[in-house]
Amino acid sequence: MFCSRCGQILEGNDRFCPKCGQKIEESQPAESSVNFAQPPLSYPYQQPAGLLPKKKNSWLIPIIVIVAVLVLALLIVGGILVYTVYRTIENDQTNVPASSKNTVVVGEKELSGFLGQTVDTLKNRTGVPLFANDGAYTNLDGSVMATVDSDGAIDMLVISDRDVGFTICGVSVDMSLEEAAAAASAKLPGLEKHEDMIAGQQGDSRFAAYCDEFGKVNYVMYFTGFEEESSGTNASIGTGIWYLGETLQTVWDYFGEGYELFPAAESTDFFYADEGFSFITQDANYTGQSVVSAVWLYQDAWFSDEIFIGMNYYEISRFVDLSEIYQNRFTGAYQADFSMLLDGWECYGSFTFEGPGELSSSTEAYITRG
Repeated sequence: MFCSRCGQILEGNDRFCPKCGQKIEESQPAESSVNFAQPPLSYPYQQPAGLLPKKKNSWLIPIIVIVAVLVLALLIVGGILVYTVYRTIENDQTNVPASSKNTVVVGEKELSGFLGQTVDTLKNRTGVPLFANDGAYTNLDGSVMATVDSDGAIDMLVISDRDVGFTICGVSVDMSLEEAAAAASAKLPGLEKHEDMIAGQQGDSRFAAYCDEFGKVNYVMYFTGFEEESSGTNASIGTGIWYLGETLQTVWDYFGEGYELFPAAESTDFFYADEGFSFITQDANYTGQSVVSAVWLYQDAWFSDEIFIGMNYYEISRFVDLSEIYQNRFTGAYQADFSMLLDGWECYGSFTFEGPGELSSSTEAYITRG
């Protein structure tokens, strides 16, 4: 038979409907009296007696609403902050004079424009830390060097074979001589090319790049020179190399005539023992207008404003591109050769040292005009 309330099939011994809990009356129609052609009437489902309804998660919706509100608030506040910062930066850029915008680039690699600037400007715009070191400023590995004049303006810039990417007049270390000449010619139209170096001048600024035995640039310098001074080593009157190309009369006017004379068949040597200088002219029959063609410098004499005899190999190599120390097979002396450009003349020479090491002190130097 069936439940008269929900139509559930009932067993013969059921007293209550197992589905809706309706009490089974004795007057319930027999199973055979049901018309199977018509499906039993189904009533809306009711919770059976004795069963508690399931609880709903009533706390979840408020939490979702609170989280959504917080996220929205954060987005709004963040957007306001970003907009404020953007407007501040935009206003700062607007207030910068047009002439000064995009002129300072930290990490600049071309150094020629810093001639005449301060060391602080060089440091700030290249990002290179420079430290005062015996009258010059160098970075930690010595690949960049600058010297300054009495007003604190840079008067010489040098990059060496330890450099890692800087250029001077477009020339970088490890370029071939041909590449260096092509790069520098754009700024130095009167560029001179020699076997192992190139040199040029633009106004008072002078340029020189030297090559190693493999034909690669390993030393580049850019400096300010004047007619009354030799260029390239910051040499002034009173230092040895200043007299290369000068007349004997100039030497006599400054040092007097307290020299010892050593004449030879094709030259004449004027030795000033107290000064540590020996000036040589190629004129055996000299006059006051004879030109000094070579200079010997001995202990304690000044080679230039930065270099004096007695400095060691390492100290001198920060200012002059020295070759490696070698032992002269004829004299047994330890020497290191160099070349440089002075007043448009290519000059050669060597330093003599007490021993083969980089900390060996220099005892003398020789330089002549090519």
